[in-house]
Amino acid sequence: MPGLPIYRQVLGAAFAELDEPVQRFHSLQGRHRLHGRCTVGGAEHPLGRFLCALLGLPRATQDCEFAFELDADESGETWTRHFPSRTMQSRLQPAATHRLRERLGPALLEFSLSAAEGSLRMQLERIQVFGLRWPRRWFPAVWAIECGEQGRFCFDVGARLRALGTLVAYSGYLAIDEASPSA
Repeated sequence: MPGLPIYRQVLGAAFAELDEPVQRFHSLQGRHRLHGRCTVGGAEHPLGRFLCALLGLPRATQDCEFAFELDADESGETWTRHFPSRTMQSRLQPAATHRLRERLGPALLEFSLSAAEGSLRMQLERIQVFGLRWPRRWFPAVWAIECGEQGRFCFDVGARLRALGTLVAYSGYLAIDEASPSA
């Protein structure tokens, strides 16, 4: 469905089931800078910290200011998340019906998307690292939930490996009404 924002393309009719702030966030096109707050739980294991550094994942911090830059068009979106400890950037593109690909450093992640009770839920379906398919038995437990609360876009995202524990977990909000186009 060319011409539509990528989340509308991937979700189809289910997009209308999302909370209004989630729909507004995923309808933004062009370049925008949003602000909010978040709390980050970081990796505890040394190997987990190495993986986080490799992928550009943030370090632990409590109730911090959070800036988010979006560069979106119908072919994909670049998300730049400015945490106090690190800047994390990824590129998202439609992959197939109800699927979305995210390039995060050397990793290519593929998610299925669904709407449930107004929330957007993302389920990890496939991983490639440096172009090599990652075995399913080594997949991290990943959660990615977006919802709307008090007119804000809220998120709860994380990844945990059985042997290493939590790699990253971050939750918070962005103020959608204050989305400002950026140059």
